[in-house]
Amino acid sequence: MPGAQNAGKATISKAGELADAISSLGDSDGEIERARACYDSLYALASTHANSADIRDRLICGALRLAACHARRSELSAIHDVRTHLERYALGHPDDPGMRRGYCELSVTLCLEYARHGKTAEADETFEEIQAIATRHPTDRLLRSTLAKAIANRIATHCDAGRTREAQHLHRTLCALAEVSNSQPDTMLHRANGSFNLATHLAQSGASEKAIGLYFNLAVFVDARSHTAGLNDVLADAGFGLITVFGDNEKLDAAETIYMDMSQRAAASETMREKTMLAAFNLMTDFCRDGNIGKARHVYDDILAASSEEPANAEMAQLHAKACANLLLTADALDEDAHADLLCQELAALISAWPDDPEIWDIAARISPLNTA
Repeated sequence: MPGAQNAGKATISKAGELADAISSLGDSDGEIERARACYDSLYALASTHANSADIRDRLICGALRLAACHARRSELSAIHDVRTHLERYALGHPDDPGMRRGYCELSVTLCLEYARHGKTAEADETFEEIQAIATRHPTDRLLRSTLAKAIANRIATHCDAGRTREAQHLHRTLCALAEVSNSQPDTMLHRANGSFNLATHLAQSGASEKAIGLYFNLAVFVDARSHTAGLNDVLADAGFGLITVFGDNEKLDAAETIYMDMSQRAAASETMREKTMLAAFNLMTDFCRDGNIGKARHVYDDILAASSEEPANAEMAQLHAKACANLLLTADALDEDAHADLLCQELAALISAWPDDPEIWDIAARISPLNTA
């Protein structure tokens, strides 16, 4: 912009303060007005100092935060207005990649909100715009990551709407994006989350084999990129989610298939270990409900081993106690007295090891053989 001023450190700092202030506002009518006022002041600074890339960056940040405020209040037209406002400003900076990235990030928010509120046509149109911009700039890695986020969001909303075919098509596109060698780590995470959501939906829809196949496809992807932070955690969440869904639907063979893979990965991360043990408890309980005490005992032994390896872990001890109690009740119902006596002794040992833990005492109090202990 002709005649625009260069920004000093104090002005850049002021722009940052305005952007930061927006993030803590927006939960009430008064606060949303203050958030808008902060953004208007930020926009004025950016207009006055149009040559400052630093202030433009803060303007984009402020726009995204203001859009998030409006999203919390389901104010879709206001999000659209923020995006239009930024687009108008961006016309003066056609060579700044940050402006198109900011516009697409706002579009991701808008697309998600349209989908949440059942505005399918508007969501489709907004998503296609994100795709078109990303296609025009194929070497922009950050823009590619934004597109991956938009696709992952669309997979989730399509699954919620029962649009399985469209979700599968988008998943293939997302996988292709993540295979580009210089992609951002965020692109990898969006791909993993997209696979997680689709696999869970397929499991809930009765497509067990497809869900299992997608889980192992994700596992291969994670194994090949083990250096990327967070991927193992997404795989852990996916495995736990699938085991839970399969258990609820009495697909115990499918649940066991996923669990066997998770149990071999338990040492990969703390989240994987925790999710594996929670999945073990769910699966063991499902086997108990099914009357398959042999398989239930096999899974229980994994919980017992994990508890023994972490004798100071209260959460693990509580999980162990609940698993022991469930298996004890099953053994008692099946008249397996020797097995029930052994489990009773294990539960008593847990009480002795954790004499001040009220949850373990509460679990034990519900088991009649211990009421006289």
